[in-house]
Amino acid sequence: MKHRYIGLLTLVITMAAVCVALPYALLPRENERVHQHLITTKKPPCSEAHSEDVFCTHLPLVVIETGGKYIPGEPTDEVDFLKQSKHTLTPEGERMSEVKLSIFDSEEGYNHPTDVPVTDEKVLIRVRGNSSRKFEKQPYLIKFIDETGAYRNEAVMDMGEHHEWVLNGPYLDKSLVRNYLWYNISGELMRYAPNVRYCELIVDGDYRGVYLMAENIGKGNDSRLRLEKTEKGQTLLGYVVRVDRMPEEEIKSLKNIYTFAERFNILTTEIAIKFPGKHRLNNEMARTIEDDISAFEKAIYSYDYADPDYGYKKWIDIDDFVDYAIINEFAYNIDATRFSTYLYKEPGDKLRLAVWDFNNCCDNYVEVETGHRNFFTQSGYLFSMLMKNREFNEKVVKRYRSLRKDILSEENLFRYIDETTEFLGEAAIRNDERWAGYIESDVLMPRERNVHSREEAISQLKNFIHMRGKWLDENIESIYQYSADSRNKKFSAIPS
Repeated sequence: MKHRYIGLLTLVITMAAVCVALPYALLPRENERVHQHLITTKKPPCSEAHSEDVFCTHLPLVVIETGGKYIPGEPTDEVDFLKQSKHTLTPEGERMSEVKLSIFDSEEGYNHPTDVPVTDEKVLIRVRGNSSRKFEKQPYLIKFIDETGAYRNEAVMDMGEHHEWVLNGPYLDKSLVRNYLWYNISGELMRYAPNVRYCELIVDGDYRGVYLMAENIGKGNDSRLRLEKTEKGQTLLGYVVRVDRMPEEEIKSLKNIYTFAERFNILTTEIAIKFPGKHRLNNEMARTIEDDISAFEKAIYSYDYADPDYGYKKWIDIDDFVDYAIINEFAYNIDATRFSTYLYKEPGDKLRLAVWDFNNCCDNYVEVETGHRNFFTQSGYLFSMLMKNREFNEKVVKRYRSLRKDILSEENLFRYIDETTEFLGEAAIRNDERWAGYIESDVLMPRERNVHSREEAISQLKNFIHMRGKWLDENIESIYQYSADSRNKKFSAIPS
């Protein structure tokens, strides 16, 4: 008996050691999340003989050559009917320019523009984003095309094939870490989160700094997001819808729909179909998606929102919505559920959410200080009703307490930030030198919130995580106030 207890104790200790050693393998998943800084072999100093003026980096290198063409999409002084800035076009009136894109990505050595590229393709490009397109360090939308001009899927930096990619330039985020951190943490917890890789970018010989190459949310050849499948010889399609402020060019390229929440002013932004794209989408398909989203909205914004047969439970993957709420609440990503919100539905499955855009999170919002106190998710689209239900809030509290023991622990998040910063190394230093004027400037309001170095930015990010985690640890049960009878009235309760 004594030996049996010793054996059991040894097993428990061994399992505990495994859990500590594998912070990113917490849950059984069909698809392992790839973290660039963890899988990349540390490279010795570059040993190639080249002159000092040849650019040299341990990160993947992206080189864009426009051949003198203008990259459109910059904001103008004109506004559209939604009072948003109109954006520039090419001299020919096009929204995207065709340019050459080369990627240099050696597994063992450093990367140089003089090397043989692993990718050397024609792409369409434009400046993208809402407020971010006004930054000097511009973000870009990239679409791979074939010889006929049709979209073509391309695997980029060992990520799954996709025809549409985003080059996101961390500019507002002086730490360079926010999107990389939260996309990858989300990818560990949720069914799907966009893949990301760090790289450095050169455009027509001009060094543009450290960027994140990210897959745009939509249909790619990726098993994590199964929007298309074949059954009995018939192709079944799922869909992705985007909730956001739609710039003029997005209105042209996406299919706007008018759902129940918009008609009744529950939602003040717009909803558009992201997938299927306009080249595959017909009016019947668009109406089916519009009716599906509207039926879900009617169910959740009704007296029966919590009913097991008629309410939200028949429509959504509840665990996915719980994780989305926790991730965005913890990071205080205040745009989530208002802007940059993506709902997707795989064929024959329930609705899920995909995270997007954490540049403003962790008290990095330009216009206002968000701080580390208070909740915001309960006032957002869909969650204003979900969090009226005590059962949903109980799942949030239980899941939050569990995640704080491992993947959302301060120790794990701080380690992740430190390891990522170390991985960026000299690339981050080059980026800081390139954008030194911006890093020293004051962009956030009020001005005292601004930091003026990457070291200060990382310290600010860690301090927010510490204070936010501490506050949520002490107050997470307070979300039950949003499901209290005194708040929701008796008529919204399900009769026993």
